[in-house]
Amino acid sequence: MDLEQTKKQASQSGYQTATDADIEKYAYRSARERFDDIINLTKGLTLRYIRNYSARLLSDTGHYAPGFSSAREVLNITGLSPEVAGTAWLNEHGFPTIGDVELQLDNYLRHIRRRIEATRTSKQFSVLAPEVIQQQFHLNYSELMLLCVIAAGQVDDEIARLFQFATGLNSTIFPGWFYADLIAARNQTPLDILHLLDPGRPLTMLSLVEVGRQTDWGSRTPVLQAPISVPNRIVSFLLGEEIGSAMPHTEFYHPNGQEPQLSLPDSFRSTMDDYLGRPNIRLGLYGCKGFGRRSYIREYAAAHKQNVLEVNLSTIREREPVDELVTQAGLWFRESRLRNAILILRCDDGFATEVETNLLLIAPQIQAMMSNHPGAVCMTAFAPTSFIRKFYGPHTEVFCPPPLRGQQPDFWRRALSSRLSGDKLEETIDYISSSYCLTPGEIESTITACQARTGMPEVNGEALAETLRTTRGRALEGLADLKPTPLGLKDIVLTPLARATIDEILNFAHFSDMVRHDWGFSRVSSASGLSILFSGPPGTGKTLTAGVIAHELRRALYVIDISRVIDKYIGETEKRLAKIFDHAQTSQAILLFDEADSLFAKRTNVKTSNDRYANIEVNYLLQRLESYNGISILTTNLADSLDEALQRRIQFKIHFPMPNEKERAKLWKFLLPKQAIGSETIDYKGLGEEYEMSGGHIKNAVFRACIEAASKNTKVDNEMLYSAGLHELREMGHVIREGHT
Repeated sequence: MDLEQTKKQASQSGYQTATDADIEKYAYRSARERFDDIINLTKGLTLRYIRNYSARLLSDTGHYAPGFSSAREVLNITGLSPEVAGTAWLNEHGFPTIGDVELQLDNYLRHIRRRIEATRTSKQFSVLAPEVIQQQFHLNYSELMLLCVIAAGQVDDEIARLFQFATGLNSTIFPGWFYADLIAARNQTPLDILHLLDPGRPLTMLSLVEVGRQTDWGSRTPVLQAPISVPNRIVSFLLGEEIGSAMPHTEFYHPNGQEPQLSLPDSFRSTMDDYLGRPNIRLGLYGCKGFGRRSYIREYAAAHKQNVLEVNLSTIREREPVDELVTQAGLWFRESRLRNAILILRCDDGFATEVETNLLLIAPQIQAMMSNHPGAVCMTAFAPTSFIRKFYGPHTEVFCPPPLRGQQPDFWRRALSSRLSGDKLEETIDYISSSYCLTPGEIESTITACQARTGMPEVNGEALAETLRTTRGRALEGLADLKPTPLGLKDIVLTPLARATIDEILNFAHFSDMVRHDWGFSRVSSASGLSILFSGPPGTGKTLTAGVIAHELRRALYVIDISRVIDKYIGETEKRLAKIFDHAQTSQAILLFDEADSLFAKRTNVKTSNDRYANIEVNYLLQRLESYNGISILTTNLADSLDEALQRRIQFKIHFPMPNEKERAKLWKFLLPKQAIGSETIDYKGLGEEYEMSGGHIKNAVFRACIEAASKNTKVDNEMLYSAGLHELREMGHVIREGHT
């Protein structure tokens, strides 16, 4: 646009009285068209720079030689001699006068403002990328001008060549002193412009502009000499080119309105809707994993046409440099503004000590970035620890209540109603809702895992229960072994007293939450776990019964491997026990301490250091058992050797005696598979009377008889069973008279 056209357009009426035709004519149609005006404006600014600093262009001999200080320039800088030769040289080569340049700039700025107003009136504000950045990052006019002019030199080759002419630098990236002189207005000094690049200002703090290093100065490079550039991500945004921005520790969500509608408490939904609708809100969302905090934020974002940017702080490496973390933090806040995204900082998984220290070092910068952040910032963690409060600063705390057993049917119904219907839906809910106490998020992930495991879109109670048993408690692997059993209560032989106690145990597991929370018993007792002790001789069914209880409750049963827990080094045993209880608490698996007397042995008088540390281990174990909010089962053959303090921590005790004749007969009959029986009638009563042994030994004898029958390609008969029973007695150490049958 030449000077005469600019003057003519500048004389036209303002947009206050603009017609629809005017708006259509002058409104920007694309971000690129808006940026073209920035390029044209930059050309005018460069002409003004050349006129203002013409002494920098000529050598003492009067030739064009920018980049070399002449005596004339020195005198001009010191105010001892006015600039004349440079002005004459520019006039000679046809450069417009400084007055013409200033007039052209003023008129062109008015022209740009009119086009911006026309675009806003036409409701196409999204194409005004510079103005969007100005609004989102709270930039003043000079900051926006500085950003755009730097970007113009990176986008347009003609601008880059103009900059080279003006500076005399054979470069495509230019130092701070040039941009300071280039855009300083009448009421500004170049130093005012350089201050816009201070570390605490939004341009550099939020990585809109990058201040580099000069070779001679290195890390001490002052901004005056530093090469200044705009990241490609920002340049692309200014041009309307939406590209992804890969950043470490982040995940970007563009909700499409199809986010799963989690079954969350109405009180939580209304509270979150209120808070997320406020400007500059800082939230801390605290509670158990899988509650649905982040899922609900995505659901809210979808409903309000926003995006979500998650930063998982727990993935930060221990040796990640602090200055690099500051740069990354600037990118997080920058991207959330550019993408109109709710920012989530995840602290759910904890940190190594070194990472926590580094995060606290950058806490002032993080809080400075949040101070003028226009959108919502949410922190998620299990609890508001002292570290969280120091790092995150002042914020509104929202506590997410743990799921209750009474909520489980509703949670499952909401999750399954789109997959099942009618009686099948209700049967599945009845079967699965009484097992684990899960959050809505955990229920959704369980259904997805079940579908992946079975390869079927439709699910049922048995498949869901099996998925839970195999997936819950995986963190315990290495310290405990998963022990599944297909047997239920109807499949085992128990004394009437043992059966009654197990029924009571199952009732406790099903209804304790109701009594504590709904009936208010929690006000008089904080204990919420369930500890069970099974004692009795080997082979009487203690471990089997533990598996049956897990099967009835549809829970995973993990058997603690004592050899992997006890360590000769001081403190290591406690660390492993802490890991077991912590993971079991989260997974809601049942813990089985088989041969518990090796861990819970009576504390002794301290005579050696070994005694003292052994007592410390028992003390710690007893404390964790008491505070554990889950089900733990202990089995032992030597009940008298257990520590007395353990007795009051046990809610239920069952002694498994050696079975009597009738019970042994039932065991022989139950353990012998029907497929192995031939036409001969088996003498179960006689076997029960003849062989006084536990159920475990009877199982061994039955299996031995079956192997013999299979090897002879026949069925099991009485002779094989009696022979197997006799052999088992010998294995047990009984003395058998020669010729006994």
